[in-house]
Amino acid sequence: MNRVVVVTGAASGIGAATVSHLRERGVRVITADLRDADVIANLATAEGRRALIAGVASRCSGAADAVIANAGGGPVETSVQLNYFGAVATLDGLRPLLARSAAPRAVAVSSIGSLFASRMDLVDACLGGSEAKAIGVARDVADEAERAGRDASQVRETVYGNAKLALNRWCRSAASSPDWAGAGIPLNVVALGLYDTPAAAFILNDPARSRPLQDLTPLRGAFPGRPQDAAALLAWLVSAENTQLTGQVMFADGGFECRLRGGPAQPAPSMVSGATVRQAAGAR
Repeated sequence: MNRVVVVTGAASGIGAATVSHLRERGVRVITADLRDADVIANLATAEGRRALIAGVASRCSGAADAVIANAGGGPVETSVQLNYFGAVATLDGLRPLLARSAAPRAVAVSSIGSLFASRMDLVDACLGGSEAKAIGVARDVADEAERAGRDASQVRETVYGNAKLALNRWCRSAASSPDWAGAGIPLNVVALGLYDTPAAAFILNDPARSRPLQDLTPLRGAFPGRPQDAAALLAWLVSAENTQLTGQVMFADGGFECRLRGGPAQPAPSMVSGATVRQAAGAR
């Protein structure tokens, strides 16, 4: 089956690895990013989201088989706009094109940063669909951090993690709705751990930061993750082979989430609240 897959955030990191993986297997990929892509679009803005939808529609002859909403990260000033509203606009805006496919699929890329969400007012504002309110809460987070003497990286991690948690919850809710499940479109989330990408180099090149994270990843050989391994998972989720899996948030993190949340025989390590872990959660 010749499939057309849209990948956002396609110019680097996990996105670029996913594009390569798909193309090596004969899939036609429509790429989107701020640069070096078929569709140039800034998903942190309403104009950029419209440009994405229009650009993809003009290149796919009226139907797309799959969407991988991978674009994310970014500075704190646009984090909530990109990581939540941009991702949702991508999925919702391209859904009519998916509905015309014989085997439509969609996946959003999230992060272990969602495990550290602490601002439910930000999550609620996102899920309520008020971008202006969510931006206001994010600014409150920045103001509070400044008054408390915390640095900008902590603000970025807080906004990023809460935006990703909101994305997880939106996808979980949408997946079983008539627009998605009712139209035969599986929708899932992959929450990534720390992968060997340029965005994560500042951690991986610093043993003081990387070693605690490696110690908290129980699966031997899984730290750091390889971009091509994340790509293979994303590619399977949007393949025609995936006929049953939908509405799931899958942590592709070498067991980090499992160890963090613990259980009767494995209490969560206390060190996971450290700044190094939170920084890693936003690096992909």
